[in-house]
Amino acid sequence: MYERYHKTLVAVKDVRPHVVELVDRCGTRQAAAQYALVAPNTIGRILAGANETMQKATASKLMIALEHRRKEDRSTHRTHARLLKARQRQARMDKELTNE
Repeated sequence: MYERYHKTLVAVKDVRPHVVELVDRCGTRQAAAQYALVAPNTIGRILAGANETMQKATASKLMIALEHRRKEDRSTHRTHARLLKARQRQARMDKELTNE
């Protein structure tokens, strides 16, 4: 069955938060790219917001990689220090907002 090309694209803004979490869990952009089997510059373009859309297949790779990384972190009872710092930073920002 033929599928129109534009239907194979997804909005980058929907994927970006998940890519940020994957990078935080892996430690670096390069490690996240290697883990998700995508090019490092793909991660960079997503985080920078260089494109508005991306291929659904790439988004799927990233989401599957994040899901697997979450499972690994749960099974080994560990999270990357960068992820912990990101969560602590977010908690401080949330606390500041509620105090004002």
